[in-house]
Amino acid sequence: MRIGIIGAGGMGGAIARRAALAGATVLLADRSEERARQAAERAVPGAPGTVRAVSVSAALRPRLIVLALGWQDGLDLVESRGPALADRTLVDVSVPTGPDAVAGGVRRLADTAPAARWVKAFATADACALFSGVVDRQPVDVFVASDDDQAKVTVIELVDRSGLRALDAGGLDNARGLEEMARVGQQLRERLLINGGWAFRFLPGW
Repeated sequence: MRIGIIGAGGMGGAIARRAALAGATVLLADRSEERARQAAERAVPGAPGTVRAVSVSAALRPRLIVLALGWQDGLDLVESRGPALADRTLVDVSVPTGPDAVAGGVRRLADTAPAARWVKAFATADACALFSGVVDRQPVDVFVASDDDQAKVTVIELVDRSGLRALDAGGLDNARGLEEMARVGQQLRERLLINGGWAFRFLPGW
């Protein structure tokens, strides 16, 4: 599997790590070539897959692309590259804040590039938890929402192969709920002065 990741910050580097552990070939792009190179080096130790720092154009070629960007940066990218994204599976990990939190999040991205297959995932855990893969010795849960079943299954399989636990979170309308969960998690981390990673975990009573 080939995966493009746009953004080599904390989230982009963590997702590159999980994809490499899943055995994928990862093309990682960032405005800073040096940051992309360093993130690629951190992502590969002990992993069967590979991570290579590339240009944004190269990272947009795979069928599966992760937008590890802030919401506005993601929107700007989608607006400028819309035609090139047709039939690609695009995974949005952003957590809009302020007026953007009400404006529509991933739904607005999807309206901007309606020919793409949109997925919301990875938002309900921070970069530290995703990179390590565990919180309190438990695998991190990744909630995956999409209206496109094929795209959703592709992301779920990637997450499961990476050592995390993927959970089908329903359609893209539920992305708003995942973003709200993420905002609560971020606030709790600040209020509780958490130094390590945090993640939401689903604990059903069977």
